[in-house]
Amino acid sequence: MAVSVPTASQRRNVRQLWTTFALVVLISALLAVAAATTPPAEPVPYDLDGSHPRGLLALRLWLEELGYDVQRPGGLTFAIPENAELLFVYPNRLSYTPTEAETLRAWVEAGHTLVVVGPDQDDGALEQAFGVRVAPEDGYVSEQVQVQPLTPEGQTVYPARWTLLVRTLTLDDAPQAVTVLASRDGRPTVAVQQVGEGVVWHLAPGNGLTNEGLQVGEQGDLLPAFLRTVPSDGAVVFDTYHLYGLSRVGERIVTLQDWLYRTPAGWATLFGLGVVGLYVVLQGRRLGPALVPARELRRREAAEFVEAMANLQRRAHLHAEVATHHRIRLKRGLAQRWPISPDLPDAEFYERLAEVQPPVPAPDLEAIHAVLTGLQAAPTPRALVHLTAKVDEILAR
Repeated sequence: MAVSVPTASQRRNVRQLWTTFALVVLISALLAVAAATTPPAEPVPYDLDGSHPRGLLALRLWLEELGYDVQRPGGLTFAIPENAELLFVYPNRLSYTPTEAETLRAWVEAGHTLVVVGPDQDDGALEQAFGVRVAPEDGYVSEQVQVQPLTPEGQTVYPARWTLLVRTLTLDDAPQAVTVLASRDGRPTVAVQQVGEGVVWHLAPGNGLTNEGLQVGEQGDLLPAFLRTVPSDGAVVFDTYHLYGLSRVGERIVTLQDWLYRTPAGWATLFGLGVVGLYVVLQGRRLGPALVPARELRRREAAEFVEAMANLQRRAHLHAEVATHHRIRLKRGLAQRWPISPDLPDAEFYERLAEVQPPVPAPDLEAIHAVLTGLQAAPTPRALVHLTAKVDEILAR
């Protein structure tokens, strides 16, 4: 039994198939590793879309349900929207600059409402702008007492929750600030102050109206007090620029480009595409076999056609037909010069030609007679070529 040996082309095709299979396996492995090793996203404190205990999803949905336009300004610079009436500022990843703090204070003085959670000790410019900061001492309050009846719908005493650790505030540099909620020993946890035509609410960390605070901490009693100075059609803005810092500018993934650039699976896909591109380059393939470029074809000239027809006639032994053709061509050319019918027999045509006026020169008559006689006598191919040249010479005179 004969054993077939694979050809070189078949072996090359098999190698290419194995290479392609290896690339597919490699890309699949990269995607699997990226999916398996990607850690779950950690909850971001004060995330407007976060449903975890420290998120602000419940507050945002509540404000939207009340008919307020909730905004989160983006971009690479701090700017307060023109239609903003209420602004929430939470403990920031990006601290306020002195210029930004002055801009914020001027905005409040123009008659707007500001809610500040904190600020912490790292946000010195915001602290100096309003004179309120988080108390440096350690410890948390066990319960909060309503000092001023600014939240009549609320409770007189708010018991502490072990999951909600409430700090206290220092109002030494803000004599206009009024304590609203405080600990049993009088340390303020919520305060309010008039700044120009506007109002600033200061909340100690733990009173930030987070999901957990609204659910179990009864912090929702504070929101009606915040909204008393806000028009019903006003915009409520959360300062996400300082809250998240530059690390979260444009973080939301809304396009395929965002997914490719900002997720491990996207990185693995880009790497796999790069490997495939390198393979294609090394294999010399461009989406299929190379195409031969179209070349301009050289067409035959008239002389080549005439020569080809002459060769065909010669091979077909059609000398007599060729001789007859040139004999008729000679008589028709002469008939255009003198009034003689080209259909006359050669002898009669020659006699009429000898009688025309003005007379034809004797050498020309002899040449014409010799050519007509030679073409009628079935000449050889060589003689036919010579006689044809004579016909062209006579007609050219």
